[in-house]
Amino acid sequence: MKKLMFFILLVVSKNVFADFSCEVAVNRVLVYGDGSVNVFHSGRNDYTYICNTKGTWKGIDTVTCSLWVGMLQSTQNNDKKAIFYYAGEGGCSSLGTYSDAPAPVYIGSIK
Repeated sequence: MKKLMFFILLVVSKNVFADFSCEVAVNRVLVYGDGSVNVFHSGRNDYTYICNTKGTWKGIDTVTCSLWVGMLQSTQNNDKKAIFYYAGEGGCSSLGTYSDAPAPVYIGSIK
């Protein structure tokens, strides 16, 4: 019984701090000379800063950032969708723009 209660509390507490994801069409991927990467996607309809190819930003290192850029460009070029996963509360349409955006936990492509 204690294990059952623990499991129920664990599930409930996880849902209180629910994370969110955005399944979107990628419209533009911009990489600036200073390494900043901005993505314009259908979930926000504005630019969202995701990382920097020249330095760590909000825990996202340069290798991960470069991989994300390549994947997002491929996703855009092949008319596929991308998924952006974020920790905490929020939604795609209310993401901060430019550098006010939270760092993604992960980014993936969807067939």
